[in-house]
This record gives sequence, C-alpha cells and structure tokens, in this order.
Amino acid sequence: MERDKLEYKFLHANNVVRPQIHFKDAVDNSNSTPFERKIKYKPHALVPLDFTASVDETPKSLPHPYVHEITNIEYPQRMFETAEPEMYKPYDTTSPTWVDTEEKLLEMMKRLEGAEELAVDLEHHNYRSFQGFTCLMQLSTRDEDFVIDTLELRDKLWMLNEYFADPNIVKVLHGADSDIIWLQRDFGLYIVNLFDTYFPTKVLEFPHHSLAYLLKKYCNFDADKKYQLADWRIRPLPVEMLDYARSDTHFLLYIYDCLRNELVNKSTTDGNLVRVCLQRSNEVALQKYDKDIYDAANGTGPGGWKHMLSKWKYAMNPQQLAVFKELHSWRDHTAREEDESWRYVLPNHMLFALVERMPVDSSGVIGCCNPCPTLVRMNAQVIAYAIQKAKREALEAPKEDAFKEEDKSKSETTTLSTSGSSTTKMQVQSIKRSNTSVDPALFDLKKVKKLRTENAAKLEKKSSDLFGSCL
Repeated sequence: MERDKLEYKFLHANNVVRPQIHFKDAVDNSNSTPFERKIKYKPHALVPLDFTASVDETPKSLPHPYVHEITNIEYPQRMFETAEPEMYKPYDTTSPTWVDTEEKLLEMMKRLEGAEELAVDLEHHNYRSFQGFTCLMQLSTRDEDFVIDTLELRDKLWMLNEYFADPNIVKVLHGADSDIIWLQRDFGLYIVNLFDTYFPTKVLEFPHHSLAYLLKKYCNFDADKKYQLADWRIRPLPVEMLDYARSDTHFLLYIYDCLRNELVNKSTTDGNLVRVCLQRSNEVALQKYDKDIYDAANGTGPGGWKHMLSKWKYAMNPQQLAVFKELHSWRDHTAREEDESWRYVLPNHMLFALVERMPVDSSGVIGCCNPCPTLVRMNAQVIAYAIQKAKREALEAPKEDAFKEEDKSKSETTTLSTSGSSTTKMQVQSIKRSNTSVDPALFDLKKVKKLRTENAAKLEKKSSDLFGSCL
C-alpha cells in the first residue's frame, strides 16, 4: 500500500518559483473585468472572427469564435466506417519528444502535417493560483508522442489552432470538459471535430467510464493514477511524471479505433451511435470560458457562500452566519489579490472552525487553524477585527418582519380544505421575542480594557494590613 502513495516531493514541490510571475499575459483575477479572449487569428474560418461582446452576460465577454464551425461541421466519411485498429508503438521501447522552445514547437508542427487524428491531454495546477494554469500538454500522433512545456510556450501555442480547428483532423480526448476550458483560457485554442472517448463508454453501457478502464480493457495497460495529484510545475520534470503524462495519449488513438468500430457495428438505421457521441462531444467543445464572479450579497455561483453553506450540517445563529459571510468574502478577496486558491488561503474546515468559535483576537484566530496557513497568520488581526465587526452588525441588525409587531400576540391564517370549497380559520399563537439592546462598545477592546483598569483602580487598597503604606 505504501508504494501507491504519491511521494511528498511530487505532491508539493519546494522552492518552485511561481510560473505566473513570468507569464507575458498578466494574471487578472478582478471581479469586475471580463475574461479577455486570446485568439487574434482564426484559421479554418467559415465566418470572420467576431469582436462583438454578448449583451446578456455580466460582465460582458466576447463570444466563442468557433460556434458556427462546430455546429456546421462536415465530418470526414472515414469516421463512420469500420477499419482495422492501428496498433500503437511499443510503449517501453519508445520515448516522447520534449518540446520547450519555439524552434522545437515549429519542428513538431512540421511533423504533424498529414495527421488525420491527434490525441490530446493536459496537466493542470490550481493550488498556488486563483484561476489555475496549464503546465503540460501531451499530444500523440500514430507514430510519435510529444510532451509540451506549456509554462515555457504559453504565448506561442496559439499556432496549434492550425490543427485544433481543422475539421478534417479528429481530436481525441477523454473527459474533455476541463481541457476545453483550459485551452481557451491559457492559449486561445479551440477544438473543431472533437471525439471525446468518455461518451462511447456511456452509449455502449460500459461498467466504468474512466480512461484507466479503457487502457486496461483495450491495451492491458495499468495506469498509475496517483500522479494526477502531482505538482506539474516541477522542472525539470521527473521521469516518473513524464511517463505518466505520456501514457494518457500514447494509446488513445488505438482506443478511438476500437470504440469507433463498436459504435458503427451497434448502430441501426434509426440511430447512428457515432453521431450521437459526436453531438455530445460538440456540446463540450462549445463551452466558453468566463471568470467566476463573486456575489457577496446573494452567495450565488460556483464559488459563492450559499453553495458552501448548504453542505454545513449544523445550524448557525445570526452572529455565526454573519461571521461566515464576512470570512468567506475576505477569503475570496485575498485569493484574488494574492493569486492563490481558496483552499491555500483558508481551507473550508478552518473557515468553519473560525465560524464556530468566533475568536476576537489574533491569537484566537491562529489557534483555530492548525497548521495555520501563511496568509491567515499574516492577517490574523484583520480577521479578528472582521469577526468583531460581523458579530456587532449581526446584533445591531433589525429583527425580521415576523417579530416587528410585538403587541400582536395572535395572527390569523386561512386554509382551504382539500375535500371542498369550505374554508377553515385557525388562530396561531405567535411567539414574542424580546429585543435586547446590546451596547456596541462591548466589542471595542480598547474601551473594555480601559473600563477594567478603572474598576481595578477603584478596588485597589492604598495600604496593606501587613506592610502598611510602604507598598
């Protein structure tokens, strides 16, 4: 079992210089500015590149540039015919080509000429980054594997649209939802003619749907998936991680051949299973990247507090709820400012620990978090003040409308019987709740300390029974 665990040096690399510092496209995590689309040149265009922002989105963002080409694609006829699967090259006796310079990229592109299918996969990092970034691209033809250092070539990979947007070249990926988004966001790359091998596993009703299952089923290859959690920013890339990355695309075109044959053989006159999978793949390819907008007031969206609150098992009182919203907002703001992930700034379990205890000093904040995250320790006093402020505002907030009119002890409700049109009137006793006024000064630590000092001075004796007034 010990060997199945990922070594710590691969999971969290030490002394890695943050790659985003050197990106030529500056990182913009702003909550108010839209994502700036990176594509400037559109190969294989059926309609010109559209620079008109959509009016129904907030903030406005430019549309997907290949919507027309994807929805009006004419597939090559070979995709609907059975053929003998073309066997992959031996894995143990071949090695990938490492591409980390523009010269090597141009050389690779020359070797892609004439390819009818390309297998593609990406490795991503999102722990020390707010939006995340792609660290590696694996690309395989029938004859060769390429592993591209996307940290070095981030601003050059737009050139691959010559192949990715070509409708005559099948791009084979597995579970491409995230890959499509990352390709757009980081490189301005768009895929026309996507075949996602995940969908045949659903259409053919396989017992499992992972790439690891397909590798075992068709290639008898056991994928070591522990490296999915690896830190792909590491350079130079360790051999173990390079082998894992390469395996994701090395066998994929052979798997595509096998799946296509099964789909064709099980198709009927009423339903072409290949087209079913292609239609579902197109829906994935039509996804458009937009930045997540933080809604502090309503907590909506994938990163909103409302979704996180729904997972909390225990009830919160009004003060705790106010503290939760305040800390959640602070975490989002800090993550954007520092370009770090939410879980790096303040993991969920630590956020809830702070909500439960609501410490009002820096030592209490640090004591709730073990081990204490760097940004929490640096901002402990700020967090403590935010908790004080949220608690005070929760106490000062007006009560809900249901308890505003305390002089009314009863309210009348009318219900309709299910058996007929007669109505039944019921008297419902409403609960009186006293609105205890709380002095906001209770949360002013300086004032509290001053009052304590004054009280101590009043109680202090001027002389001692034993030593007299010499004290």
